Amino acid sequence: MNSFMTFFKIEAKLVWKSIDILIFGILFPIILGSIFGYTLSKDSAGSGASNFDLSYASVITIGILATGVMGLSLTLADYRHRGILQRLQVTPVSPLQIVIAQGLVQMIAAVISFIGVTLVYIYAFGFELQGSWPFFLISYLYVLISMFSIGTLIGSLVRDTKSANLWSSAAYFSMLLFSGATIPYEIMPSFLQWGMDVFPLAHGIHLLKDVSTGAALANSLLHIGILGICIILSMGITIRYFRWK
Repeated sequence: MNSFMTFFKIEAKLVWKSIDILIFGILFPIILGSIFGYTLSKDSAGSGASNFDLSYASVITIGILATGVMGLSLTLADYRHRGILQRLQVTPVSPLQIVIAQGLVQMIAAVISFIGVTLVYIYAFGFELQGSWPFFLISYLYVLISMFSIGTLIGSLVRDTKSANLWSSAAYFSMLLFSGATIPYEIMPSFLQWGMDVFPLAHGIHLLKDVSTGAALANSLLHIGILGICIILSMGITIRYFRWK
């Protein structure tokens, strides 16, 4: 436990020295949420929620993407590329501790982003959640874990930072642009919506939208199942094939 806490503190100091997490993980979602607050309609649509209300569930996932899919995977790959993981192999720190410590640091940044976006939506634009806040927070954590499992998978398997940049960027930008995080899902034609639903984050956003609007749980079972499969497969492969070098 002492070795884990020491490793966690070191990771926290190193991560927060980088400006990337501040710009892409925290400031970008807040700025985008502010733009949506001024541009999207606040009139209720057919679901009983306005386009602005629905955008909240999308914007809070951007911080998850930046920290989980991009930040976590690149850090693990960088440690492997520089031989840090290989040196840690002969210490009491296990691969699971490495992943958990780095994951917790990135999760803290994602939660800060979530809080910042939420405060802007509520106090600057009068956003009101129609569903249950406790249930919404549980759903948010579930989506966060699913996206972090993808980042862990990429970071655990790639050979070097070049490969990590390629795969993490592909995952990050494809889900950022085509999962409904930045371009509202509702304005897209139906044939493009089918393509967007290929991405795991799209189901995470659907789940958060359902919960935020107070929809019945039955409407979200498919999304919950797909995210669960994503978590099980990603973590199973990570544990089985984690690369030290």
